Amino acid sequence: MLKLARIAAALVLTALAAGTAHAETKLRFYSWQTDDQSNSVWWRAVNKAYQDEHPGIVIDFVKVPRDSFADTMMVMFGGNTPPDIVHLASFEFPAFAQEGFLENLAPYIAKDGIDLKGWAGQEKCVVKGQAYCINLNYFGYLMFYNAALLKAAGAEVPRDWAGYLDAARKVTAAGAGRSFGVGLHTSAGAGQYLTELLAVVLDAGGRWSNDAGQPTIDTPAVIEGLRRWKQLQTERLTPLGLKAEDVRQLFVEGRIGIRLDGPWMRGLLDRAKPEILPSLQVAETPTETPLGGASNVIGMPASLSPERKRLVWDYIKLITSRHWQEQYVVLSGQLAPRPNSLTPDVLAAKPFLATFQAAQNKAAAKGIDRLPAGFETTYNEFAKFVTEEAQRMVIENSDPAIVARRMQTRAAALQKG
Repeated sequence: MLKLARIAAALVLTALAAGTAHAETKLRFYSWQTDDQSNSVWWRAVNKAYQDEHPGIVIDFVKVPRDSFADTMMVMFGGNTPPDIVHLASFEFPAFAQEGFLENLAPYIAKDGIDLKGWAGQEKCVVKGQAYCINLNYFGYLMFYNAALLKAAGAEVPRDWAGYLDAARKVTAAGAGRSFGVGLHTSAGAGQYLTELLAVVLDAGGRWSNDAGQPTIDTPAVIEGLRRWKQLQTERLTPLGLKAEDVRQLFVEGRIGIRLDGPWMRGLLDRAKPEILPSLQVAETPTETPLGGASNVIGMPASLSPERKRLVWDYIKLITSRHWQEQYVVLSGQLAPRPNSLTPDVLAAKPFLATFQAAQNKAAAKGIDRLPAGFETTYNEFAKFVTEEAQRMVIENSDPAIVARRMQTRAAALQKG
């Protein structure tokens, strides 16, 4: 499976290189956020500002699908053709840093006097005391729900797992195949699949590993989380075989009752038809422990020429400036990592951000992050086999306890190398 993914990534790389190799003045920037109607709005605005300040330099902002992103980037770095601007999910970053692919940003930060004190999630970018990236987002999961669907089905807005399950069943029954109680990412795509599975596991009190980095998958709490995950699918309370972006679109169309997701989901609601939009609401999750953590980071390759490093560092300085961090909140509708980026005026105009802040604070207080201790540099491999086993559990109707033991065995083997 990994070999096929690498081949697919190489094909994507070839296509990307063919479209950019002729332009010496382009800074290659590959991302999965080019068209998500939330982060992309900010990215395009900041890219234009950079280009205005640097005549003759063009940001080549190209999409690479989320599911193949890490493999594509690894192929690019392995072939010594990395992008100029490195955008990675925070849980992917350690593997690239370990390989020595990324430039140490600490000297640049010190030279320009950039203050990262209190910068949310920045500790995830630090390796052996040096910063190899800058964190761009720290989040807490939220509950997006369709108040009209819940009301029509006679369901209450859930406050715990029992309420969540009850609402899911009632909305699904009322929908008669047209609408579903909840929306989960259940297709291939290890990173997103594991993120949504973890949200359920956390609510059951489980974690993939303990603080010492030892796997804790074959524990009653994780087994209960796996049972819940299986139940939501075997009862057909979610549409099956869909990716997160597909489920998000169904939510916007008014066909999903509840969707647990990050704050980036808020920007998508504007796609909804006027008659549906008032029903699409957001609240803190009904889970006991909300999923949260660092989301994505920015950096640059160590192999760039000094001139390109200067250009890329100018870009990083721009997007981390106070102005553009405040604009991140305004344009994306999410919280920025820079302290005090949520201004009183913006909060007054976007009161839902108070809910976002509460969710983020709650996740941070409990030390939650998608990246399990002990698997920092092997997360992709970890995510793939957990996803594989969880999907088999549903398809083959396997006992979650047996599945948890298999996951535990594979996790231990991965750590041993």
